[in-house]
Amino acid sequence: MIKLTANLSLLATVARSADAAFIASPRDDSLRTPFKFVPMPERWQMKRLSKSEMGELVHGLGLEQPAHASTSKKKRRKQAKRSHNSDDTPFNKKNTISLQTQLDYARKGHAVLRSFLPSSTIENLRDELLPYVKSHELQAWRQKVEVQLADSSDSYHRQNARSIAQSLITIDDCQDMLESLGLDTSSELPFMQHFNIWRDANAKTPAVRKLCLSSYMAEAASFLLDSPTIRLYQDSLFHKRPGDGWTPYHSDCRMAPFDTSKMITFWIGLQNVPHPDDGGTGLLFVDGSHNDFALPYWNGLQGTEYDRLEDRYNNNISHHMPLEVGDVTVHNGWTLHCAGAADMLERDRYAIALSYVDGGAEVRENVLEVDRSTSTVIGDKEDVWSFRSWVGEVKPRSQFRHPSVPIVWPLDKRDHSID
Repeated sequence: MIKLTANLSLLATVARSADAAFIASPRDDSLRTPFKFVPMPERWQMKRLSKSEMGELVHGLGLEQPAHASTSKKKRRKQAKRSHNSDDTPFNKKNTISLQTQLDYARKGHAVLRSFLPSSTIENLRDELLPYVKSHELQAWRQKVEVQLADSSDSYHRQNARSIAQSLITIDDCQDMLESLGLDTSSELPFMQHFNIWRDANAKTPAVRKLCLSSYMAEAASFLLDSPTIRLYQDSLFHKRPGDGWTPYHSDCRMAPFDTSKMITFWIGLQNVPHPDDGGTGLLFVDGSHNDFALPYWNGLQGTEYDRLEDRYNNNISHHMPLEVGDVTVHNGWTLHCAGAADMLERDRYAIALSYVDGGAEVRENVLEVDRSTSTVIGDKEDVWSFRSWVGEVKPRSQFRHPSVPIVWPLDKRDHSID
């Protein structure tokens, strides 16, 4: 289980053995300060802190665990036993997320988990995903066509984006369509993308499914989101090829159907990712942007302020590269992030992103409906392929269960359909 590594016994020892204290002395006019240093009475020196006093000390230092972490010892042992005995996790180690990592995630909206996954897991993912990319290449091109058509200035294209994309028979057909829309397919596409491989019963990707549904990943999401219940939203495979363009700044929550601030993505490179100066194309994050409520409130979703993010945030752009195999970056669903162009990339770069949301997050209304005034889908269209198959079966603004987006944490509330 995830442990908050705070040495409370040391804190208690310091508190009990202190031999002096500052106390107020307002009547002593000879002092320049209203405080006087007075030895602590001997009878106080070995005082044992009560449970409530210890609680106040821990709270004051910000070391308390989330409310959902206060589960009874018996229940925690039961969950740990289930997790150990079940075959839903490929890892033989406990989740340990340091206090510094928690602070980075809370303050900046992103963090890095070094050596979070074993190299054997990454190797298994590569062995499954690279053949998957080859066998589903046409599907990825159709997705790009649909996204571009949905954003077209032509109302017919916007209203019929899906059917037009599905009518294309070959990759050449897709590329010709994109070129006709003014897109240079050799340099302007940021990546090719594949959604929800874990759900594909014919994909022969058991390692992907195992990782997405593992208690190891779900518990980490629960801890960083401070949410007692966690839902798997999607997996997304990113295939960046030499010459691909840069990935523009965006936030994942704008592309998801949920009305929530509690969404987290684990970005897992399937190979080493070098420093950007050496051609690395990992994610670049805008520090603190997940807390910038003023940006969409005052500027809308398409305001010109989005064209000057570096100025707005005083160039507080950071990254965690280089990344070794097994390193994982995590970011909040509202954190603005991008990825550089693959100008220096010599080989294809693959990464799989796993996204989880608070289990209580509700689906927004009209997620798939078209705005008649503009003939566009409400919200961002990029990830419609991910949720179109199930979102219409869920009642908006309600608690729900659905096998395509299962509850994966805690273990006693886990959807049985995925076991």
